[in-house]
Amino acid sequence: MRISCNILKKHIKNSEKIDFIKIWETFTIKTAEVEGIEIKGNNFNNVVTAKIIKCDKHPKSEKLSVLKVTDGQEEYQIVCGAPNVRVGLVGALIKVGGVIDDITISKRPLLGIDSHGMMCSGKELGISDDHDGIIELPNETSLGIDLKKILPIEDIIVEIDNKSLTNRPDLWGHYGIAREISAITGHELIPLEIEEPEKINKKLDIKILNPEACYRYTSIKLDNLKNNKTPLWMQIFLYYAGMKSINLIVDITNYIMLELGQPMHAFDSRKVKNIEVGFAKDLDKYTTLDNIERTLTKNDLMIKNDGEYFAVAGVMGGLDSEIVSDTDSIILESASFEASGVRKTAISLGLRTEASARFEKSLDPNLTSVAARRYIKLLKEENPNLAFGTDLTDIYPKEFLEKEIILKKDLLEKYLDFKMPDEQVKSILESLKFKVKVNKDNYKVIVPTFRANKDVTIAVDLIEEIGRIYGYENFKPKAIKMDLSFYKDEPSYEEGYNLKRYLSTKYNLNEVHTYLWNKTSFLKDLNITKDNIKLVGKNEDNILRDDLNLSLLEVAKTNIKNYNKIDIFEIATTIKKNENNRVISILLSDQQEGLKVIYNKAKEITVNLFRDLKNIKPIFELGKSDDYYNQDLSQNIIINNKIIGQINSFSKTVSNKISKKHSFVCINIDYEEYINLELEKPNYQEVSKYPITELDYTIINKRGEYYKVLDDILNNFTSPIIMDRILLGIYLEEEIKKVTIRYIVGSHEKTLTSEELQNFKEEFIKYLNENKLKIIDQ
Repeated sequence: MRISCNILKKHIKNSEKIDFIKIWETFTIKTAEVEGIEIKGNNFNNVVTAKIIKCDKHPKSEKLSVLKVTDGQEEYQIVCGAPNVRVGLVGALIKVGGVIDDITISKRPLLGIDSHGMMCSGKELGISDDHDGIIELPNETSLGIDLKKILPIEDIIVEIDNKSLTNRPDLWGHYGIAREISAITGHELIPLEIEEPEKINKKLDIKILNPEACYRYTSIKLDNLKNNKTPLWMQIFLYYAGMKSINLIVDITNYIMLELGQPMHAFDSRKVKNIEVGFAKDLDKYTTLDNIERTLTKNDLMIKNDGEYFAVAGVMGGLDSEIVSDTDSIILESASFEASGVRKTAISLGLRTEASARFEKSLDPNLTSVAARRYIKLLKEENPNLAFGTDLTDIYPKEFLEKEIILKKDLLEKYLDFKMPDEQVKSILESLKFKVKVNKDNYKVIVPTFRANKDVTIAVDLIEEIGRIYGYENFKPKAIKMDLSFYKDEPSYEEGYNLKRYLSTKYNLNEVHTYLWNKTSFLKDLNITKDNIKLVGKNEDNILRDDLNLSLLEVAKTNIKNYNKIDIFEIATTIKKNENNRVISILLSDQQEGLKVIYNKAKEITVNLFRDLKNIKPIFELGKSDDYYNQDLSQNIIINNKIIGQINSFSKTVSNKISKKHSFVCINIDYEEYINLELEKPNYQEVSKYPITELDYTIINKRGEYYKVLDDILNNFTSPIIMDRILLGIYLEEEIKKVTIRYIVGSHEKTLTSEELQNFKEEFIKYLNENKLKIIDQ
């Protein structure tokens, strides 16, 4: 971000006492990294204001004119090729002997006529990109004045690293930087000049349909705009800041965005009936100001006019809403949008703008009203007869308030390692516009909304503010006192480490690391089509993966010629439905073993993994998967009646394109679900000293019905002789599913008789019949 010191000086009292070259070293230490400093306006001298008093065509050229100009004292003959020359125009004259861009101006003939100097364009002076004509100054400008004395050409432009401002949305404007410089130097911040609009008891028709995405919408209709020409001082500032001057109405919106950090937009009021803020419909088309048609999604927040799209909220206006040359009435928009939504829209549309860059940082919703009043102030300076077409209409569903934080004095002393006087603490925080009440044991601090949105939220944030303004260089170095006792790792990290160690040591699996996207050529070779999120700016290898198994299969394809056996795994991220998902994926392949052996090994790994690491036994049920898998071999992995993964085998069509000699079986487990599973404690039971009996039953069930349904029925069957029940296996046939279970029955007091065993069997079969179930041997 480019900062103009000329603008900063307008907001800081006694700013002439600040060294605006050296201050940035301190700013880097205390606030944010400064990447560079550029001195502007030192590329020319001896340029004065002058008026054209005579203008004739050059006798030997249609494009050149012979001018007579005056600086109020002398007259000069100038040969000029600018198309906008005319009698009465006041411009910038560089005299003979003057220097511009290291070139000394001398008298020189142009097609036989001497030119005693040069009338300059904005580009030649380095204050704009305009080279279409000479610069035009106001007609009332005094003549013979050094141009640098009437225009803010001499400036210091500071480049601040945007990344260091990510958590400081209040610093994305000059006023915020000025506030910071004031706190660092102890100077007073000058209150912002704003204009209160007149009340005419007329409101704009504005509705916010999605308040979770639009926090505030402030707007007003401004009429009788006769002057749409931007003053030169503002044009120069915008150019130095890296923006192009368009016209007064648009330029003031950009100026305020750069001054306050609040993006704004102006609509031609002739085109506005009513305003709604709501989400777009999937696949709708919309043409933005840059004349590019874009495809919208249901997550894109839009400004609508009479039901039609009018602008992409927080990103860019539409082609049908732009300000044109005859616009004399506008609807001003000053709004606050939810940060992540703007970021996602800007990325999906491939349209990152100065506005979206600021909205992405979570702007203070209370800034919209201030910015609107500031806009009116600046516009009225150029249009004194400005009229108000409506009241300032402010739709603010849920007000964003200041935040109260209690900072304990002993905590501050612990962090600083010394006791700072109350007066100093209060002075530092108040210089940053915090409100402070000093109590006996603590400070009651009210955080202003421009810092409370995501930056300063807890007591240690206040300590950081105090420490940085106090000056890190003022702290006395001391040896670190550390507690060397062991602490436990983060659970997710420890879980992941244990899982990786288990797979690599028990089953000799190799961990791999793959990219987040699928290779376009790989998917094409396998005839697999994916319609997932795409990376912006890439034409190939740009589809974010939604299936980690495909990434492992690509690794297998790369290595298949060198290894007969490929057993690999990865814990990584996939993207599904615009959400990140952490997944454990295991791929098994062996040239020597058949599909059945590899598949059973996959089930063995799954069962043992959950048994050994979680003491839980998974259940397998027939599942459904993508069409590039063998549907007959897709089994859901079920824990606690919830599907947390699948075992799959790639279809023969896909496998053959990798290797005709290999089969590929993969295991997919939701990592977040896995780490959230608590380790089940073993259920220890006293061993009976009397003989026990094992009774096996095969129950006929509907194919496709979860085992949990049957399990719930069996759990409701009770008998005093039941010691345990075990699932032996599930066998699938065309229309039915056979579930074999084993009851272990016995007693801790005696040996069961044959009559008791027969009664148990009859009661169990009766119970099954009541629940419309049958066993094979019934």
